Amino acid sequence: MKIWKAELLVQTKLILGEAAIWHPEWAKFLYVDIDGEKVGAIDPQTRHIEEVNTGKKVGTVVPVSADLLMVALQGSLALLNFKNGELKELTALEPGKTTNRSNDGKCDPSGRLWVGTMDVNARLHQGALYCFDGSLKKIIDQTSVSNGLCWTKDHQTMYYIDSFEYGVRAYDFDIKNGLISNERIVVSITDQDIIPDGMCIDEEGMLWVAMWGGGCVNRYNPLTGAMIGKVNVGVPLVSSCALGGKNRQQLFITTASKGLSEEELMQFPDSGSLFIVDVGVCGLPPHPYQPKQ
Repeated sequence: MKIWKAELLVQTKLILGEAAIWHPEWAKFLYVDIDGEKVGAIDPQTRHIEEVNTGKKVGTVVPVSADLLMVALQGSLALLNFKNGELKELTALEPGKTTNRSNDGKCDPSGRLWVGTMDVNARLHQGALYCFDGSLKKIIDQTSVSNGLCWTKDHQTMYYIDSFEYGVRAYDFDIKNGLISNERIVVSITDQDIIPDGMCIDEEGMLWVAMWGGGCVNRYNPLTGAMIGKVNVGVPLVSSCALGGKNRQQLFITTASKGLSEEELMQFPDSGSLFIVDVGVCGLPPHPYQPKQ
């Protein structure tokens, strides 16, 4: 099993860093601070950060075009102009559930946004997984903490994490209609003190899963369920990861400081920071949001 050690990219002190994704046109990694209500972009070469306040909890961000990003907020999906901070709401999201918020999400190979919701206090079975292509469809109901989405290179399989199910599920994916079927478990997490969180996929079809409470990102083979690699991060609350940067071989990692005691924050002062490591494996290019014509 290969082991890497992540290095500190920038000490950012995010409350709840999440939603790592590579923006190829900008040559920057995007991320959010859910509780800090902001979207960020970082150049991995210069380590320069730009951030925009959203005014609401923000669960995920994906590229669209030019200066536009798609953001999933508490109560809505919206377009964010990253240059001037303007928000344009596209659709309401669970308006009747005021204690729910958006969580992780990504676009599929056809440009549809898949995004999950969850209770702000992570109560079980209060959320759902949605697909948005100009209209909003509920795909999976009664999820708990919707996380890590990715698709295989051939677009035939979608992987998904509901964190409190302690594993990764796979589905046959119908790219034409945006439908999933044939649910099965491909990775199981046996230590229930460690929660699978955000996820990305590499060109070899292997899954990189951020391990909340585990201080690492694990690399899994979904065909066997075996853990075949591990990135040690050095802080406990590792929340999401994305492959991009130089040759698409840099793993960018977000972390959180939320909920840590003063003693833990002294022990792990880089909690809430951004990390990076060259893993020598290429990631798949991310899919931008492409509204239905």
